[in-house]
Amino acid sequence: MDVDMGYFEAVTSGSFKTTEDGRRLFFPWGTLGRGYVLPSENDYRRHRTQVKAYMVATFAFILVPSLFRAWALGVSLVIALIGFYGFWMWFLLRRLDVADERLSFQESMISQAGAHREGVLWLLTVSSLVLALGGLLVLAKPDERLLGFAAIAFFGLCAAVFIRMLILRYRSDHA
Repeated sequence: MDVDMGYFEAVTSGSFKTTEDGRRLFFPWGTLGRGYVLPSENDYRRHRTQVKAYMVATFAFILVPSLFRAWALGVSLVIALIGFYGFWMWFLLRRLDVADERLSFQESMISQAGAHREGVLWLLTVSSLVLALGGLLVLAKPDERLLGFAAIAFFGLCAAVFIRMLILRYRSDHA
């Protein structure tokens, strides 16, 4: 349980930034959108906790139907969760001031790399590589080729991201 919460804490950290002058910024759309100023430390902690809870719930709502190959239910839940997030952000963001800073992809990756434990990053990297290679086995079944290609692409990308995070961690530890 601790590893999972650490994982979600690290992923959540990629949506927040502390400026040099100490302001706390929230980037609800990650590197694709603008940031918003969180007026207090309590707001910062509350929003981090809420975003992390949303990510945990989203993971569960996507994982469970996938385990039972209930693809239509999984897709429906994804659409509903995206709609919920959009409405939630519309409600939340209209009360916050827009920040004058952006979040770069590099800043987001550095933040997440620093928040993940090194052992967890290695576990995620190796697991992603094994699952990508497992996609090769799925390719042998003619009716499952699309799933095989999807597994190779998705888990290959995940492995690349985790390898990048390991490199960023290594560089920051040895700088």
